[in-house]
Amino acid sequence: MPKRRRPSLPALLAALALGTGLLAIAGCFGRKTPELRLGFIATFSGEDFRTGRDALEAARFAVDAANAAGQPRINGTPCQVRLFIADDKDSPEEAARAVKKLVEKDGVTAIIGPYASTQADAAALAAESLGIPLIAPSSTAAVVTAGRPHIFRIAFTDAFQGTVLGRLASRELGLTRVAIIANEDDLSSQSLTAAFAQAFTACGGSPSVFFYEDRTRQFGAVLGQALAGAPQGLLLPVPGKEAVLLGLAARKAGFTGILMGGDTWDGPEVSRLAAFDGAYFVDHWRQEAPGTRAAAYSAAFARDGKRQPTELGALTQDAVDVLVAAATRAGSVEPKALTQALLELPPHDGVTGTFDFIDDGNPVKSLYISRVAGGGSRLDTIEAPPPQPCIQ
Repeated sequence: MPKRRRPSLPALLAALALGTGLLAIAGCFGRKTPELRLGFIATFSGEDFRTGRDALEAARFAVDAANAAGQPRINGTPCQVRLFIADDKDSPEEAARAVKKLVEKDGVTAIIGPYASTQADAAALAAESLGIPLIAPSSTAAVVTAGRPHIFRIAFTDAFQGTVLGRLASRELGLTRVAIIANEDDLSSQSLTAAFAQAFTACGGSPSVFFYEDRTRQFGAVLGQALAGAPQGLLLPVPGKEAVLLGLAARKAGFTGILMGGDTWDGPEVSRLAAFDGAYFVDHWRQEAPGTRAAAYSAAFARDGKRQPTELGALTQDAVDVLVAAATRAGSVEPKALTQALLELPPHDGVTGTFDFIDDGNPVKSLYISRVAGGGSRLDTIEAPPPQPCIQ
């Protein structure tokens, strides 16, 4: 049955245009003061604590703006939003426990996070078993949403970005030999590696794959193996800090080819490094991206006295916005109603671009390819779905 489309309420459109949003949630009914209770899971301890800090700052910015705008409105009544925060401690087991605690103790009826695919997969399994809608803003691994009707993401998938990167390496850059160095314990690193290798092979290229153990900082052995075949390109589908260390070590070892990476690269950091000059990587969001939402979000965030907006923050804002739109559309914050409303929403003009949930929790959306040059990075191309594999 085709999806029924309904225009958003004028008040909601006005709020979204100003970069507001909300994260949805729990019982507005039966209270003197309506209240929405939203769970938020991110990493606040361990090596990735800064990403959790940035994401939480963005979530609070969105919640404050939504409360100020009186959004969402359930049956004409504004719902006050409360944020309930949990630390996944960079652990899948802790992520699953966080879901259980947020639902059973704090009474949330929707969750945003976690952000890393490995933690998001564990949290999604727990949320699905409880029938709670969960949006993992930056998770790209297919398994997170597969067969789980209550689970959504804002990011594109590894299958999409892997196909785009594989075609870029072969058709646009003319590479025939690419070495891939991946983290064997990172879910997203594994899935992006597989997608790139499949696409690059279909384009006539010869990929070679090398793995290292999670949390290692000794890359000499794996780099020696990867560079022994004299690759023209080096794909690093790994977290940002590891990508920087590997890229610097590869240049020191004499590699002069093209560096490539996925969405886990820290764009501002690699763009400042001479070793990454000429590198290509995938972005979810850029301030200069087409449309009005990216620039409006940046300006609103800056006016609020925050740090510079981040990619994770932009993804968080979109997660917030679609949940408040779903609550308004459903006229309810109950989990089942929110899940159904998310699937029925019209295409959303988001901070990270226009996207749509059509058949499941994977948004149909474009991605950005950025190129490092001259101490910064520029938007190179915009790739629209569906990905087009090479056909020999």
